[in-house]
Amino acid sequence: MKHLPAIFILAVLAAACNPADDAGSNQTPRPAQETGKEQTSPQAPEPEATDSLAASPGADRFEALASIPFEENRPTTETAKTLKEELLFQRATQTYLWAMPLINTMGMKVGSEEKFGGGYNVLPIWKKRLDAKTLVTTPNSDVIYAMGYVDLGETGPLVYEAPPMLQSILLDFWQRPIPVDGGDYFGDIGFFGPDQGKGGKFLILPPGYDGEVPDGYYVYRSGTNNVFIFLRSFFKDPKDLAPAVELLEQSKIYPLGKRTVPSRWNSPTDRANRSICCRAATPAPSINSSTWWTPRAATWPAPTGWACWR
Repeated sequence: MKHLPAIFILAVLAAACNPADDAGSNQTPRPAQETGKEQTSPQAPEPEATDSLAASPGADRFEALASIPFEENRPTTETAKTLKEELLFQRATQTYLWAMPLINTMGMKVGSEEKFGGGYNVLPIWKKRLDAKTLVTTPNSDVIYAMGYVDLGETGPLVYEAPPMLQSILLDFWQRPIPVDGGDYFGDIGFFGPDQGKGGKFLILPPGYDGEVPDGYYVYRSGTNNVFIFLRSFFKDPKDLAPAVELLEQSKIYPLGKRTVPSRWNSPTDRANRSICCRAATPAPSINSSTWWTPRAATWPAPTGWACWR
């Protein structure tokens, strides 16, 4: 019963789109007789709801949906079932589109970890300029990249020590720039960040963290436990990329208070791994994975309702 209003709305829309006369007939209704009895034009046979929709792709599908049978202006049992299935399909489609930023980041993380392994101290650094063969979302060829994926739920607060002269950003897994304490910066590290390109220590806190925050750090408070560390360095000569690569290799990532943990550098090639989303025909299990749904991950109530609706 709790889903009846949504079904009823679709039913009314479908009824409104259903012509009263046979679409293929050129006859017009005859006026009512003097007896007051109303005459109606011949009606076309009512289509089977499920069969017509299954066999009607594209625009024909929606015409078939608008023509499914009603009895006394009420949906039949089969019509109600079809409308509910259509509602679920539309909500699933919108949920997937809504979650695209999350799915995209997940695709990059999964592809990276399949090739190089996971962990906060694993940081793949591209030592070559990227090109059209690189299977990463929207790469550029005028910088050198490093991309890391960390889970604050496992590590607690993390420190990123950045060298100078970077243009980087810290994103939560919805690709939202992580706000910096003070309210003047969001996500940026380097030239457009609070360090102004000088480098420094950046403390990344998990959702809802209320512990002690030590001095000497730029403090970023993430909305998700999973964080995307996206680093870029610049080269002066495209024939000599070594200085830009060596600059990124000065980066250090470690849990707060555990600086002695060594970092592991990896060197992807232009075809080293596939790190783009939508690699499977059914991405729903990835969206539903509890690994990604952390306290502030789903901030938009209406789409969250679509995702959770049964």
